[in-house]
Amino acid sequence: MQPTAILKPDHLGDLVLASPAIRAICRRHRDVTLFVNSGSRGLARYLFGDTLDVRCVDFRHLSRRPTETVDPGRFARELDRFGFVFCLRDDPVLRAMLDDVTAPHQVVSGSHFVHETASHKHAISEIVGSYSRSELFSELPIVWPTAPATIALCVAAGFPTNRWPNARWIELADRLIRDGRSIVLVGGPGESDDLKMLSLLLARIPHRVIQGGDDFGEFLDALDDVDLVVASDGGTAHICSLRKPVCSIFGSSPWRRYAPFGRDNVLVTRDEACSPCVQFSSAEVNACLTRECMGAILPRQVAAVVRSNGLDFSLVHGLRVEHGVSHQRFA
Repeated sequence: MQPTAILKPDHLGDLVLASPAIRAICRRHRDVTLFVNSGSRGLARYLFGDTLDVRCVDFRHLSRRPTETVDPGRFARELDRFGFVFCLRDDPVLRAMLDDVTAPHQVVSGSHFVHETASHKHAISEIVGSYSRSELFSELPIVWPTAPATIALCVAAGFPTNRWPNARWIELADRLIRDGRSIVLVGGPGESDDLKMLSLLLARIPHRVIQGGDDFGEFLDALDDVDLVVASDGGTAHICSLRKPVCSIFGSSPWRRYAPFGRDNVLVTRDEACSPCVQFSSAEVNACLTRECMGAILPRQVAAVVRSNGLDFSLVHGLRVEHGVSHQRFA
């Protein structure tokens, strides 16, 4: 049997959402090579171990930091040695490159109205067979807690427009502490300054700080005593969702598509008419100055969601609250 290639060269959160599809492919094919962005290689090693060969490929349009990028034409020739190529990202650059690939291949088409894991499953099931996204996402049962005592506030954001203001995080922490809950501050390598500032502002209150790095197992183990994660949209939130239920705060991102995977997860959004934002366009300029899609989400509203049982949101007003987005169908 000829080797199989999986192309997933984007970011950490995208790789987490692709993990059920990647495992489904590996279950059907033995000799699999996974091509990821160099920044995602450590996470790929953690998620998949020795079940596949992980290699790095950096495309200019997907690189957030200066790095040596691949020549699409040369890489297309490299893909020709595979018996089949699965591309789990849909964008014009990758589609143009795959037009030059003679090996059989399939590009998973995405939609802002369909969760990313569902798009993957719909596209590859006809080749690898049907599979359970939940079973291949995490070995742990992840459920919304009835009485969350320790709340992690994950301040990491994948894009600047996804950030919830630090003043909002402080107010939410204060409300939760007054409810008698413990607080843990969480962020990725890019949130070092934010975590230091927030920790200083909460100095009078006992709390822990967890900052992710290259050791993803250690990071997730540090979340063991956390009952619930409140997070803005970003890769760190998706990594947390491998172990813990998540209450997501979404603004400009297409929430139906990129909500953290989990039947019990809850998402809050203002669902503005301008969402998804032009941050997802390569042809438009984002001239938004108000960022009301995030700034107008209030800590009292998020605290009301935390106080719920994950189902009763009758006390949450002024927001759209969705339960189990990854398992819903939207028109």
